[in-house]
Amino acid sequence: MKKAGLIILMVGLSLSLFAQSGKLSDEKRKEFEAQKIAFFTQEMELTPEEAVVFWPLYNEMQQKMRVENDKIRALTCKKEKTAPVTTEEQAKKNLKTVLDAEQAAWNIKKEYTDRLLKVLPAKKVWLMFEAEQKFRHQLWKKMENKPVPVPR
Repeated sequence: MKKAGLIILMVGLSLSLFAQSGKLSDEKRKEFEAQKIAFFTQEMELTPEEAVVFWPLYNEMQQKMRVENDKIRALTCKKEKTAPVTTEEQAKKNLKTVLDAEQAAWNIKKEYTDRLLKVLPAKKVWLMFEAEQKFRHQLWKKMENKPVPVPR
């Protein structure tokens, strides 16, 4: 129980760091990542031996998925004043790009789930999925209470 309280405190601190600026400095990002590692390790009940094999695979998966998600964000998160009027042809191209990126992200998740299942019990891989949801939920909950900066 004591460990759970410490993990929650660490996640709370990391979420407040993120919410303060909207973007993380390198120092804050490292602190945030350390807290994410602690949260996942606790939630997944990873042994030190399991953590050694899990984290390189998980980080590799996240990096590949980030590339695909960046493709989507590049199209869907443009600032209003710089976004050109979308033509029918551009809309079709954008839809294909987004769907291809989502499919690629799904393929990456499937590939790495299969790879993780070779080195971890299925229960711990499942707990990873749950930890991702819990961590994301806590992040959103924390961000709900912070004002959103207005883009200029």
